[in-house]
Amino acid sequence: MARVIEIQVSETHPARLQHLIDDAIENPDRLDAITIQTTDEEPDAIYAIVQGGYGKDHLGAGLRNLLKVETMGSIGDYAFACTSDCECVVQGNVGEYFGHSQVSGTLLVMGSAGRGVSAMALGGLSVVLGDAAEQVAASLRGAAVLVRGNVGEQAGFRMRSGTLVIGGDAGPGLGHQLTGGRIYIRGEAKGISSDLEECRLREPDRLKLSLLLLKAGLKASALKEFRVYRSPNEV
Repeated sequence: MARVIEIQVSETHPARLQHLIDDAIENPDRLDAITIQTTDEEPDAIYAIVQGGYGKDHLGAGLRNLLKVETMGSIGDYAFACTSDCECVVQGNVGEYFGHSQVSGTLLVMGSAGRGVSAMALGGLSVVLGDAAEQVAASLRGAAVLVRGNVGEQAGFRMRSGTLVIGGDAGPGLGHQLTGGRIYIRGEAKGISSDLEECRLREPDRLKLSLLLLKAGLKASALKEFRVYRSPNEV
């Protein structure tokens, strides 16, 4: 039995979302709406629908071990930071540093994002279907980040490892101080850092990129339109 929980966070600190969900499981009578749905997959998992989080900072920070969390409307800064083993969907835009230090799981933004998407993220996947501001994937440490639209300046700033996919154009300073990882870009970059070099799109790159594109709703035929960059110091 997968538990589907509808939660209002308008009068609660948004960073306490995990506490609200845990409390709802233990005390369902405290919630205005809670339903139980039968599913053959993930029988003990939780699907939380969050209302009243419009513009709130730190919403969902530290969430863990949930089947799916869906927020209705745009939210503020540091949303879903440090999450692990969750699928989180934002039906709107997000502020700065969305998915900061993500550990695992999948984060999806149906709109656009502020600066610093997935900064210092260790694992998992973040997808922004709109545009993203500057310093996307800053200090990335192993996660995968995909922006279907354009990104601002210094995307991939100080990346250490992981993958950044840009479906549109990039601002100046792409890959500034990057030391590891891969950057794939479909559009044009206003300025590419000397810390990057273009390399051949090899078969492992094609496989990885095609899977990420599918998750972002892009056709696999777009694969040939991407270029790949890495650190010139990489062996």
